[in-house]
Amino acid sequence: MNRWLWIGAGAAAVLAGAALAADRAGRRLPAEHVTEGGLELAQAPGAVWDVLTDIDLYPAWRPGLTHVERLPAGVGGRPRWREYDRHGHTTYEVVDSEAPHRLVTGIADPDLPYGGTWTYVLTPAGPGCSLTVTERGEVRTPACRAVAHYLTGEDAAVHRYLGALAHRMAA
Repeated sequence: MNRWLWIGAGAAAVLAGAALAADRAGRRLPAEHVTEGGLELAQAPGAVWDVLTDIDLYPAWRPGLTHVERLPAGVGGRPRWREYDRHGHTTYEVVDSEAPHRLVTGIADPDLPYGGTWTYVLTPAGPGCSLTVTERGEVRTPACRAVAHYLTGEDAAVHRYLGALAHRMAA
């Protein structure tokens, strides 16, 4: 029994040390980051726009998203919604919209440890279009900043989104 106490104490010390190291590393990193990704699509901007703005269908093509709840409109009548996944939920809103070429969405919950905006730009290209997504993110807690920078990569969300969208548009 005494042996298990030492193992447990050792494991707790290792976890505490890792958390302290992540916090220190994160404090050296900027809280804000900008990342970008792009995609060439066979569909015209209007067809892609319809997919990008159909909030109710997000769970059908975005892996990990369990459901979406529409919320009352925000300032200026802007659409707002809450996305649910295995980590909890995040509230979003449309910040700017110029159909079918430019859409800006943002996190509408300042109490989260992260925030940011995503700008989607659709440019006609022959019969299809190109899509560029720019994430302007902020990770407010140093330990989370270190994990995002060193383990998952700041561009992971953009590339995961673009992969899901490419799959949806190919279907």
